[in-house]
Amino acid sequence: MRIIVCILLVCQTFVIYYWISDWRLLVTPAGLFMWVGGIGAGLAVLRVGRDLSPRWRRALQITTAGVILLAVMSLTIEWAVRSMP
Repeated sequence: MRIIVCILLVCQTFVIYYWISDWRLLVTPAGLFMWVGGIGAGLAVLRVGRDLSPRWRRALQITTAGVILLAVMSLTIEWAVRSMP
């Protein structure tokens, strides 16, 4: 389970990094798959992984919440831009 958590942390950290530095990479099919897949897998591991140590669990909670927040912000920005005349 620890290996899965480490892979998810790396994946979600890359999403956060690319959102800040070069967001165009995230709107590709591979980027969107990594973004949505990372959120789904993170939530699934948090739900199933009750035996995780508190340290790993907290790190996964923080990165998953951060990636979800970025997704909401991106959708809000996209909505605002499209609603402009």
